[in-house]
Amino acid sequence: MAIELLLVTNTTGLVEALGCYNGILPFPAPNLARVRSLVAGDQPPPVVYLEDTRGTIADLWETIHVAQAHGVRVLVGLQSIGMVHASDFTDAGLSVTTMREPEALAGWIAQQLGVVRRLAARQVTIAVAGAKGGIGKSLVVASLAEGMRRRGLRVLVVDGDLSNSGLVPEFRIPAGFGSFLTLRQEGRGHTQFTPANVARLIWRHAPSGIDFLLGADEAALAADFTLPDWRALMQAVGSLGEVLEQDYDVVLIDTGPDMKKRPYALEAARNGGWVVLPAPPGRKERAGVGIALQQFAAHQPDLTDRCMLILMEPERGVTVGLRQVAPLFARHWPRARVIGTLPRDPYLVSLANEESDRYVSPLDVGRFRPFSLAVHNIVEEMCRIIGLPLPQPKPSVSLFRRWFPGKPALVVNGAR
Repeated sequence: MAIELLLVTNTTGLVEALGCYNGILPFPAPNLARVRSLVAGDQPPPVVYLEDTRGTIADLWETIHVAQAHGVRVLVGLQSIGMVHASDFTDAGLSVTTMREPEALAGWIAQQLGVVRRLAARQVTIAVAGAKGGIGKSLVVASLAEGMRRRGLRVLVVDGDLSNSGLVPEFRIPAGFGSFLTLRQEGRGHTQFTPANVARLIWRHAPSGIDFLLGADEAALAADFTLPDWRALMQAVGSLGEVLEQDYDVVLIDTGPDMKKRPYALEAARNGGWVVLPAPPGRKERAGVGIALQQFAAHQPDLTDRCMLILMEPERGVTVGLRQVAPLFARHWPRARVIGTLPRDPYLVSLANEESDRYVSPLDVGRFRPFSLAVHNIVEEMCRIIGLPLPQPKPSVSLFRRWFPGKPALVVNGAR
């Protein structure tokens, strides 16, 4: 079972570095006051890591005393004013370090907790988010998953839109699939969220070669699935390499529009992952993207540099175009990067969706259409920013095919 570690830190990259170790479930807290509130609650974490960079020495000692009074183990990192008082902390029997580099600091914490580093490279987590529904989020998730799979990456899609899944109808997944929501009902606490239990719920979608971990289930109440449950689930997903023959390269999360109630995208960015935000040019849609980015900017440290924007081509008749909108995002959110534009091709998407008896990818219906070419370009740019190698080259397209892409047709090419 993973050790829940509550931490207050200014060390950039520490949470991501901790994710390279088996058995640690890091929960960042915004400040020392929040730590005191949590350790004094009904379910205090077993361990806290506190730095002297997020408050006064008096605040730090107060938090330590509250934690010790509730039987919580305390690890202390001294990087600022607390270094001159290092002997006071060690005399109090506390485990203290003055390390500053995230990898070294994560290694020290792992050593204190008795956990080991993962043998395989860590999965890359990408959450697709939006503070407003109806912006094409499910289409973006499906397109990114298809694009990465065709470049040779092993992709697991986690359905975090618990109230209204768009993935189940999009990929023609039949009823009767296993839902991770049922794990909440199988035991107390989070002991049931193990890699083996999660692995048995994975739906392997043969037509696309993409695997799914689904949550939409009429028999299980999504309201009962809490944020600690989600964290335990994602910890188990990160350890799937222990029970599978081959680990996933990418975990792609489809999130719901209620980012405050279910901050799954924020959790992904906080833990070293990435966030993709579809950005249509309409006023309401722009406001939704802004609301989402404000949540990442309000985090300490600022997480907007973990955000990537996909500009969505507007419908015909929309008065505001992408040329006017792109500079607005760049001016207000300079740390967020635009990774491409997704053209509208309603005929292509509709033709693929109208196949009621089988799943058909829009990338197969119109292989040379601007939509399909844009998906491959977006995947290329996204993986370049993340630093994720792509085993297969990008599909080559002749100049003739770019000029004359042809009409969409339901002749599915089985090659992937």
